[in-house]
Formats: sequence, C-alpha cells, structure tokens
Amino acid sequence: LVARTVTNAHDLFSLPLQMQFDPKVLALVSVDAGDLLGRDGQAVALVHRDEGNGAVTISATRPPNTAGISGDGPLCVLTFKAVAPGNSSLSLVRVGARDSHQNSLPTIGGQGTVQVTASSAGPPRQ
Repeated sequence: LVARTVTNAHDLFSLPLQMQFDPKVLALVSVDAGDLLGRDGQAVALVHRDEGNGAVTISATRPPNTAGISGDGPLCVLTFKAVAPGNSSLSLVRVGARDSHQNSLPTIGGQGTVQVTASSAGPPRQ
C-alpha cells in the first residue's frame, strides 16, 4: 500500500496526477480514495487509468459548486502486487491541482522507492 498525501493544501478542489513505477517489479492492483477531499462529507469522484508500462493516471475531484478543502491528508491509496525482486521508484510525473475557482495551484511532487525482496515477490514469472 502506498498513500499519496497532500500537505498545506488551501482550497483544493481537484487533483489530477500521473505516477510512474517499474512494471517489472510492481503491478497496480487498485486505487482507493483517501479522506482528504471528502473529509467534510462531500462525495469525491476518483478515477484512475492504468496506462500500461508502469504509468497510472489518477484524478480526484470534489462535487461542482462546493468549496475546496484545506489542510493535510491522504488523497488516495494505491495497492501494488510485487511481481519480481528489485527496486522501483514511485515518481509523480505530472500534478495539476486546482482550487474551487478552477485556478491552478502550485504543487511540488515527490518520489519514493519500493524494495521488493525475493520472499515478497511470489512465484517467478514464466
């Protein structure tokens, strides 16, 4: 499980992003909503598309005519399956945050590394 978190958000309304990982090491299983954009009880539209070759595009958006959210918290949680031993970086390739008036918000992406050991990777691929 990998949580994509947001810190110091102000009037955050929508956040589309694209992540890159090594598909020889990890396989994307699911993307679930975190509680940041819906912490006031509003429904959040979360969609994702596995682009293949280790790219996943994710978009989280609050309902129309609602204010944005301020603060810190998880935007989404990605579940991966280990497919082979090795290291995979998890990089934010594109981030495009918008406020409730559809203005672009400044963002800074991050990167992490997942290490898969032979015991956690499952049976070898044929």
